[in-house]
Amino acid sequence: MDFNPVLLVPIAFVLALGVFYFNYLAAKKRRELFAGFAAQQGWSYRPADNSLAHQWAGTPFGTGDNRWVKNVLTGAFNGHPMVAFDYSYQTHSTDSKGRRRTTTHKFGVVVLRLPGALPHLEVTHEGIFGGAVANAFGFRDLQFESDQFNRAFRVKADDERFGHAVVTPRMMELLLARGEIGWRVEGNSLVGWDKGAHDPAEVMNRLALLQQVVEQVPPYVWKDYAGVDPRLQGPRHP
Repeated sequence: MDFNPVLLVPIAFVLALGVFYFNYLAAKKRRELFAGFAAQQGWSYRPADNSLAHQWAGTPFGTGDNRWVKNVLTGAFNGHPMVAFDYSYQTHSTDSKGRRRTTTHKFGVVVLRLPGALPHLEVTHEGIFGGAVANAFGFRDLQFESDQFNRAFRVKADDERFGHAVVTPRMMELLLARGEIGWRVEGNSLVGWDKGAHDPAEVMNRLALLQQVVEQVPPYVWKDYAGVDPRLQGPRHP
């Protein structure tokens, strides 16, 4: 029995329609999940706000195109103004036959507003492109007394003195215990991110980690670099 290739067209259409409908239902379910979560926490929820894709400059922002910000949560976390959201962007490549491939990169992002603006500081996992390999290419990171911490994390700071003042032994202990996401001080924002979609439990855990990071910053650092003393400030609201 001969197979008619013309039949492939309607079959492909039906399959594409099925994938579209599945993605639609998954996105709808995710919106409902986060809208309910926001209501439980007393936060605000917005299905999308792409303006947030341009508010910060470092990882994972500023790369690729078709940048989307969805499922935006805003409110206060233990007195700290916060925002959390799904973030994605696309990159494109072409193979040897000229076929174009599009890859969508997804991240879960959480941000706490700081009491004042601080110099740039970024802490991430070393990963496979870290340590001696990264240093060989000139990507020097700060080194600390803990070899275990140096092997596990990369610390980049515009002001090395500031970097060493923030990443104290207690901070290193905290991050070695639960430094599961990358984070960065960017002005008056403490930005945390990780690859893949986050769920409500992870949002709470990541916000709690960022809060601990803020609390580990010594008082003199706030005074010297931001001109504030968080111990004298009451709860803040967005």
